[in-house]
Amino acid sequence: MSLSVGNNVIDEHHRHLIALLNKAYDEFCDKNSMVAMGPLLEELIDYATYHFAHEEKLMKATSYPEAAQHLQEHERFVKRVTEMQKDFVTGDVPFSLELLSFMRNWLVNHISKIDTKLGAYASTRH
Repeated sequence: MSLSVGNNVIDEHHRHLIALLNKAYDEFCDKNSMVAMGPLLEELIDYATYHFAHEEKLMKATSYPEAAQHLQEHERFVKRVTEMQKDFVTGDVPFSLELLSFMRNWLVNHISKIDTKLGAYASTRH
């Protein structure tokens, strides 16, 4: 499955997010490095927020007609992952494969279904 959306900057951001998820998975599999999960999760959230801001600028610049729905997707992701991070940091819920699976599935689904529409639309506007 290709996760390219036809926009070099967005595609590079997606590659970086996937690399962070892969790193988180590797750390998760190495039970001795659970300490690294907190900062890694924070980096992932920070980078996703940075990436979403870039997409939002692109939507504004191109008057993207599906911007409201797209932005809602971003907000839901950040809210859910921030809740998961809080639970992990406070010790309420241990870091789990469920969290990694959620982030991976959301990201792949979002890129392949939502961001590809944005990429196609933006390429007709530049």
